[in-house]
Amino acid sequence: MTRILAGCKINLGLRITGVRPDGYHEIDSLFVPVPEPKDELIIEELAGDPAITVFCGLSAVDPHKNTLTRAYAAFTEKVPGVPALAITLNKGVPAGSGLGGGSSDAAALLRWLNERMGHPLNAPALAQAALAVGADTPFFLHDGPCRVRGIGEIIEPVAQLPCHGTCVLVCPGIHIDTAGAYALWDRAARTPPQIQGPHGLTKQPLTDNEICSNVRNDLESVILPLHPELSAIKTALCRHGADVVCMSGSGSSIFGIFGGDSKALAEASVNSFTDGGNRVFHFDV
Repeated sequence: MTRILAGCKINLGLRITGVRPDGYHEIDSLFVPVPEPKDELIIEELAGDPAITVFCGLSAVDPHKNTLTRAYAAFTEKVPGVPALAITLNKGVPAGSGLGGGSSDAAALLRWLNERMGHPLNAPALAQAALAVGADTPFFLHDGPCRVRGIGEIIEPVAQLPCHGTCVLVCPGIHIDTAGAYALWDRAARTPPQIQGPHGLTKQPLTDNEICSNVRNDLESVILPLHPELSAIKTALCRHGADVVCMSGSGSSIFGIFGGDSKALAEASVNSFTDGGNRVFHFDV
């Protein structure tokens, strides 16, 4: 058996820059890998033809159709002789939290399969398989923060974050469906004009200074009104002294970054959120 830990990410801002003719939204976001929370994958190789079985205790994870089964299918389509697998998935990353736990799981499996099979896929081919799983998955093939644009296929590593310090991540246990969040955005008529070409952008990419000085998640405008408790978490993080406060992805997780000498303020804020029944993590970014 093989045990793999798969982390997650936060979005340091998320701008919706356009919509493609196929309905996919293009974004401009800074994805930041974070050390907590984590999922655990326990992989057992089986005899027989290529097949995958996924065991998970959460009803939110369909054992027959999930990011792991899609990743396995995308890889076996490109590489012959892949072993049959039984995977036990122990979820530590809350589902529907905007942290990309499922995408991270898929990327971890793709990397493991590629190593197990002697690296048959080069980086572009592995990224293509990852994109077939979902828009966030290619990012998790990288080991550091990245600027992510398009529908997730334009990835540029970032040497240093424009905003850094102690991050307090609050996971309130509210499940938000990503597709549903973007559909709400569309119905609210906030979507930029349709993109005619396959990779065009309707806006210029933001500079690092713009990200840090004006961190904004466009999806907050349709998600926060439905969940006032998320607005309350944002307000509380600001009150505790966070310099940057933002919803991650499509929510529901909210994070605050305490810069400079504010580590004590960050650590003091953790207890207040834990007392409210949330899952709370803090770490340096």
